[in-house]
Amino acid sequence: MKLYPLRDFCKEAYQYNQAYLRARPTGEFRAPKKGEWYLSGAIVEGYQAKGDFTGDYHIAEIVLIEKRTVETVVEVIKEIIK
Repeated sequence: MKLYPLRDFCKEAYQYNQAYLRARPTGEFRAPKKGEWYLSGAIVEGYQAKGDFTGDYHIAEIVLIEKRTVETVVEVIKEIIK
């Protein structure tokens, strides 16, 4: 499932580093209510509704992620550069 960066500060998760928070779609498509998170934008990001909306958006929930660095061998170099 695709995760999206947050555009607004998530006050409910202030104890976490905001760089490790993402918005995940819940599967609902409706008008967000005040305080709910939704997805919007040409480059999709998570926003928190400042008031009740009349238009429909993809509703989101906030998730905490773990970042990992993965190294993969692509090719074995047979000749050593001298």
